Amino acid sequence: MEDSANASNGNTARQFLVGAVGGEKIKRMMSLGNPKQAIVEFSREGGLDIPASETIYGLLDSLGYTRWNIHNSVLESTILAAQKQIQNASLSNEDHLRLLDQIKPYLSIKRLRHLPLLLMAQRPDLISDDIRMTIKADQSIYNQCSVGIKQELWKHDQDLFKQSVLLLIRNYSGSDELVSMAREMSGAKAREFAVSHRKHSALIEIAHAVGSSLQLYMQMLGMVRDELVDKNDSILGTLRSDIVVVMQQIGMAEVVKDDICLGLVRALDASILRQSIDESCIDKLKAFFDGFGDDELPYGEIALIFSDPYVRHVLAQYILAILEDIAPNADVSQRRKDVDYPNLVLSIGLSAQRIIDGNLKNFPRADRDVKRKFYETLIAFIGASQQRDQKARMRDQLGDASKRPQISRASSTTAVAIVAVPTVIEESGLRPTQEDLNILARSELARQTLYAYLLKRVTYLDLGMLNVWLSEVGKIISSILELPNGQDALTSTLAHLDLAATPRSLHDPPSLPKIPLTANVSAFELDAFVQSLVTHIKETRGMASVILSSILQDSGSVANNNVNRIAAPFVLFLDQAARVRHCAHEQVVRFLAHCSSVVFAGNAGAPDTNVAEEKAMACLIFKLAEYAAANYVVDPQHSSGLRKRYLELASASPEHAFEYRICASNCPNVARFLE
Repeated sequence: MEDSANASNGNTARQFLVGAVGGEKIKRMMSLGNPKQAIVEFSREGGLDIPASETIYGLLDSLGYTRWNIHNSVLESTILAAQKQIQNASLSNEDHLRLLDQIKPYLSIKRLRHLPLLLMAQRPDLISDDIRMTIKADQSIYNQCSVGIKQELWKHDQDLFKQSVLLLIRNYSGSDELVSMAREMSGAKAREFAVSHRKHSALIEIAHAVGSSLQLYMQMLGMVRDELVDKNDSILGTLRSDIVVVMQQIGMAEVVKDDICLGLVRALDASILRQSIDESCIDKLKAFFDGFGDDELPYGEIALIFSDPYVRHVLAQYILAILEDIAPNADVSQRRKDVDYPNLVLSIGLSAQRIIDGNLKNFPRADRDVKRKFYETLIAFIGASQQRDQKARMRDQLGDASKRPQISRASSTTAVAIVAVPTVIEESGLRPTQEDLNILARSELARQTLYAYLLKRVTYLDLGMLNVWLSEVGKIISSILELPNGQDALTSTLAHLDLAATPRSLHDPPSLPKIPLTANVSAFELDAFVQSLVTHIKETRGMASVILSSILQDSGSVANNNVNRIAAPFVLFLDQAARVRHCAHEQVVRFLAHCSSVVFAGNAGAPDTNVAEEKAMACLIFKLAEYAAANYVVDPQHSSGLRKRYLELASASPEHAFEYRICASNCPNVARFLE
């Protein structure tokens, strides 16, 4: 270290002898004279400058301490003392700069580097240009800097800020946990995740990186927009909304108060948290837009916020609620105009990438055919569903449960022999027209509303209505994903699954088809629907048993315990989705694991267990698992999550699962995911 104290025999200042400079002096001294004498002289000149040092050296030498031990201990004590002094110092600007100038050479010495960094962290605004250049030139120094120092560097170097914060943004958008949360469209899990996702470390890290700087905040928002243009990734809309809320939570409200879309985020925030939009929220949205002239609207920022999946999903539920209100009095209802505004808002969110990329100065109009034709068809289906639900409630009130289907399992972990549930397995006579299906194939707006409707039907155990629509959605998956010519066969409609022909796969799993950038939102929402469908089945008591029983009844496999052909629309839909989407593959395995836990929940040796039915269900799950492992796509970047799902499936399959226990020795295709 540099010691400005005078030598005891004069006024000559000590030289800087720590690091490369000291090493070079030792080499020079030893090369010019007697090495042993040079070491003695260097020890005398460069040793500890403390009273009676020679006596202390002699004592410690006799105790077996080396010079390295002695100097290292003294250095540690000196560093701790200096560190404490810096932390407790209250310096004027002039004294701060003087001290920083004295210790800035320590930046190049790894062991002492934290001392100038500690001082700079107290007043980042006083960092000089030469120190900024030194830090930027050495990645190891930059990595040790506090966020405050980095923020000061970023203010003077936009490229450095982009390099650092873009990595944080991509960590956020690439988080499997956050993406999985955003894919829950409705229900208890969606309400839970609407709150908990804002506590994720990836989001908090971005907020702290921006800190109290409005300049960095605005630059970060620009980077999020650019990233959406490049990736068309739905989760970036969530980041745009959440960063406003989190910045306020960590005490940076002064920064976001200048966000032009603060009022919009506030208007949506309560609805996202409770997973429900009402008319008061719509009024707040209208008031926000009324505060701008047509030439003043921040179109790109608004579209980015509306692209948040949490916003899109609650808007779809709101549209569905309006259609449900129309259905009982469809001929005379005056509420059809009420869907116009949420239709527009949802359409804006679905078109965010195009709006931002084209710097559009107007919003796209909602597809008129969705309201005039598709919604009318959906209203008819909703009306039929409401009538069936009302009849089921009346039977409940009359206590006439005998007329309802008897399901021999419940979707809970507690074994239940016979459970009466108001199930609707038979399909409705209603069918969508070809024009409805054409609209559904081209319009994500129509699909969003349909997804919300079908998820709600799961909670009513309405497998019949699911079968009607899932068979049609499965047929248009190639259109939804805009698959190039030649890849349509991946989702070609099968009349049935032939489980008997499932070979042992000797090759790697099928690879993912390339999805065009313009289809990324639709692909995300297809994944979200499949995941939410399985979640709703898990959360709805009896639904898994309804599905398994209906499959066995359709295939006539209960008696012979041998399921080889499946034509159930629910299974065919999952098959078509999982052939092109990794998420769907995971959800198929998740569904099978849940079914296995339902079938075998506490039933080993129970006297009222229907052994034939249980064995048939075990066979069905076993063969579907082998079929899935052999035929469904795998994304190598997310293979660990899929492996986890297969391990959960194996854990849910107990030893008493007959010859259909799912394990590495029984399942050659599944085995590669269990290794």
